[in-house]
Amino acid sequence: MNLARLLLTLALTLSTHLYAAPYEPQQVVYHINYGDQGRISEAMNNMANHIQALGEANVDIKAVIHGKAIEYFIDANSDQAKQITLDSLRLSDVQFIICGNTLDGYKITHSDLYEVEEEDVVKAGLPEIVHLQQQGYIYVRP
Repeated sequence: MNLARLLLTLALTLSTHLYAAPYEPQQVVYHINYGDQGRISEAMNNMANHIQALGEANVDIKAVIHGKAIEYFIDANSDQAKQITLDSLRLSDVQFIICGNTLDGYKITHSDLYEVEEEDVVKAGLPEIVHLQQQGYIYVRP
């Protein structure tokens, strides 16, 4: 019995390695519009894990931020942990795209958000997601 289990374990281990293939380069758009700060932190962690799995050179991540998710970027002005998270992802070339309609709704500008430049703002978040999908980006909503 023990020999049979050992052989089965060995066979399963070998078959896993036979089918494991390196990932192809990926273009991904993350859709983040929820207000739950914990969920947003998980999404940020998902992006970091995505980069770690593929390597910076093999993944192009754009995160479209709209709705209540904008509050994460407002809070980051005074929250060092959020600053570190955002800075780290930006250093890995994650591009955060901010919805202009959301800024208008909150009656704020890009300068009210942590390290957001005017060129990071688009007119509307959802059409930007569709535009990126039309360019071949894969949609992810963690």
